[in-house]
Amino acid sequence: MHFELEPDLADLQSRLLSFVTNEIDPITVGVDPESPPAELRRDIAGRSDRAGYYQLVVPESDGGLGGGPRVITAAREALALSGNPLASLVLGSGPGIMRLADNEEQRATLYEPVLRGEKTAAFAFTEALRTDGSREPTQAVRAGLGNGADGFLVSGAKGFVTGGASSDWLVVVANVPDEGTALLVVDRDADGVSQGDLGASMDGSTHSPFYFDSVAVPESRLLGQVGDGLPRAMQNIDRMRLGVAADCVGWARWVTRATLERIEGPHRSGQPLAEQQQVQAIFADMVADTYAARTSLYRAAEARESDQPTAGTQVAAAKWLASECLHRTVDRAIQLHGAQALLRGHPLERLYRTSRSLRIAEGPTELLRLTVTRHIRQNGIEAL
Repeated sequence: MHFELEPDLADLQSRLLSFVTNEIDPITVGVDPESPPAELRRDIAGRSDRAGYYQLVVPESDGGLGGGPRVITAAREALALSGNPLASLVLGSGPGIMRLADNEEQRATLYEPVLRGEKTAAFAFTEALRTDGSREPTQAVRAGLGNGADGFLVSGAKGFVTGGASSDWLVVVANVPDEGTALLVVDRDADGVSQGDLGASMDGSTHSPFYFDSVAVPESRLLGQVGDGLPRAMQNIDRMRLGVAADCVGWARWVTRATLERIEGPHRSGQPLAEQQQVQAIFADMVADTYAARTSLYRAAEARESDQPTAGTQVAAAKWLASECLHRTVDRAIQLHGAQALLRGHPLERLYRTSRSLRIAEGPTELLRLTVTRHIRQNGIEAL
């Protein structure tokens, strides 16, 4: 079941896999992938930059390589396929939602520092319980801030802010009464901002809740226009979903390859496990599942590349299918590898925790199913 990519994407994947094998694998032996040292992260970034990969996600207009959805999807799939959990560091994070900085002042003070790696920003999207136990949308009320400056007073709470504890800025989605939603860049250490307990997820990532008590945010920190905050935020989430789907497909392919080596190898029964029909059936499920997810992934990447009206729905479906595929594939692989794969630190044990988290990250499966159903109800079954 061969899925053939266009020559440019196939060449990029081949080069990335060789780069990881020759440059990254030797320097990451024995390193805990869930807590790599800062100097190692810098080393990987430097090697990647010199090889011409690190700036792949940065727009050409800003000195980067300007990879589009197809290219970034292929790159992330290849890095996951390498089997090295630290290979994801080969790609820089890019400006992310800071791309919305749309005037000279914002580009100089917000966008360019992120591009240069001097500043970092975390995305504060999910509403959380406030300190008084209520759960209301985060509000940004227009107000004068003194000295003739206008801006907003932000109050509310955001949860599961990934990387927020170490970021310089929080990009907060807030509701401006009678006007709509806005994206506001808030200094993490500004007066009125407080951080809750740092929580570690089962996949090793860390998240923090943040609380905002009448935090003064100047007008110059508004990204885009009031009213388009939520749509712009969803576009950012859309990019993240496509990236997660690419990671999941690459990992699923790696798991399938590793499982084939396992079942074709020696076994105490005297014959390879691959000779057993039950094992063949389980492995066939892994292959077909991964093939379907990969097909959906590249259809969604193409839709996003060409800015098709259905791109958001296709990306939602791809993320749902890929994350569920990875979880099933790892689970089946553990059954075929046996008890050794349950030991802490085994690649499949780590991937099992990761895959479970990714079924929720960037939109849980149940929510994405509703997105797909809503699209079909609005456009008819021919929209499939």
